[in-house]
This record gives sequence, C-alpha cells and structure tokens, in this order.
Amino acid sequence: MAKSDKYGIYDLRNEFPTDDACLEYIFRVLHSERCSCGGRYKRLPERRQWQCSKCRYQIAPTAGTLFEKSATPLTKWFHALFVFSSAKSGLSGKQLERELNVTYKTAWRMLKLIRASLPNKKHRLLGDVEMDETYFGGKGNAGKNNQDLGKVMDDKSVILGAVERDGEIRAEVAPNAKAATIGQFLHTNVERVKTRLLTDESNRYDLVAKRYHRQSVNHSQQEYVRDDVHTNTIEGFWSHVKRSISGTHKAVSRRYLQSYLDGFVWHYNNRHSDRDRFSALLYGLLR
Repeated sequence: MAKSDKYGIYDLRNEFPTDDACLEYIFRVLHSERCSCGGRYKRLPERRQWQCSKCRYQIAPTAGTLFEKSATPLTKWFHALFVFSSAKSGLSGKQLERELNVTYKTAWRMLKLIRASLPNKKHRLLGDVEMDETYFGGKGNAGKNNQDLGKVMDDKSVILGAVERDGEIRAEVAPNAKAATIGQFLHTNVERVKTRLLTDESNRYDLVAKRYHRQSVNHSQQEYVRDDVHTNTIEGFWSHVKRSISGTHKAVSRRYLQSYLDGFVWHYNNRHSDRDRFSALLYGLLR
C-alpha cells in the first residue's frame, strides 16, 4: 500500500481535531454556503446551526444523519468511524467502549447505526465470478454415523456469496440453500452476459445456472484447482468472516448476522486504500 493510501489516528486528529471541525465538514458535504435567496449561510455562535444572512432560514447539518439527537461528541463519532473503517477483522462493542470511554450501550448503538447505514454497492458482478454457499453458527455435532446431521444443519444460518475476481463481493443470509434460493441470488447479483461462473460441483446450480457459462471443480474428488478454475477467493472470504467473528465478536445471533456480514462485505469492497475507505464511509453515511 502506497504511503498516500495510508490513514492513521494522527491524520484523523489533524483533520478533525474538534467538534467544530467535524461539524464544518458535515455542513460542506450536505449543503452549499449560498442560499437560494442569494444570501450566505453563517454559523450561529454556540449552536449546531447555520443561518442565512438574508432570509434568516436556518440549517442544522446533523439533522437526518446518524449524529442527530446524539449527545456523544462528534469527535468521538468520527473516531468510531475511523476505527470501524480500519478494523477489517471486525470491531466489537466492548472494544469501542474502551476506545471512546463511553458506556457499552452507547458503543453498541453507534456500531449498530454505522452497520445499518453502510453504503454498499448494488450493481451486478461480471467477468470471472466465483459463487459458493456456507453455513454459519449452530451447536452440537452430527453424532455417530451422522445420525443427527439434519438437526445440526437446521440450526445453522445459510450464507450465499459471489465475488468478482479482482473486484467486489456480494453476500446475503438466506433462508435455505435450495436451488430456487441460489438462483434468485445469482440472477440478482451476477450478470449473465460476459460472465464466467465458477462454482463447485453442487447439482443445485445445474438448472438455475443453465444460461450462464459455468465451470466447476469437483471437491468431492479432491479437485480444488484446475487451471484458473477454482472457488478459492470466495472460500477465503468465508474463512476470514468466520475467524473474525469467532475471534472478535465471539458470537453473533442470527437476527444481526446480516448486519455484521454487510460490514465484512463493505471492508472487502473498499480494501485497497485506508484513506479512501475512511472517506468513503464518512461521505457515504452523510449522503
């Protein structure tokens, strides 16, 4: 990573040293200094508002943002956004509580709002696209001769994912791993034209991916790579997500799994530059 792509805590403190600096940035992103009446907006002393010099119309820059009605200082919010953007292996509420010296309830709420507002992209993938499904969570084991395998698998959450090589990734928590569900995810997230779909040997793709140029590897025959045909990229992402949740968050309920998954997807899609990733997060949450 080039030096210009790096962004650290000292850069954050230089750019946003005070609440006023944070508020000025929010105003510049969301509003123009000139009012439609021809006047200019000017900051009201000791208030989080700007007022037009001519028509006296007032603007509160934080209105409609995740900072609205929050008693937490903006410098702490910006610090939370910076730490979140840097934490590619996840950021727990307890860690943010210690970072900001706030209550756990405040830290948890901040992270919940950030994850819910992530500016993830929605265009469909194309080119060489790997697709796979994985199972997450649950307890117990299948027992002798796998007699309890069905129950163990029912307790797990199904996640579907597709990744464009050298590009972006899409991932969703799904109700099941049936062919119809896989097909719906595939058609929503992957272009059919100019795409080579790379999967494992699962027969659930046979019908739903019939109109795609599909190539597969046979994992049951110990075939994991054949020339440039493999699903190692998407499987590497699954491994990263599972290890990060196990190491950072310890446990995530099925109710919030998609929210956490969105965080990992966003980090992957903005992986090339620390500076651009923080800017994209900050700008995206405001827009």
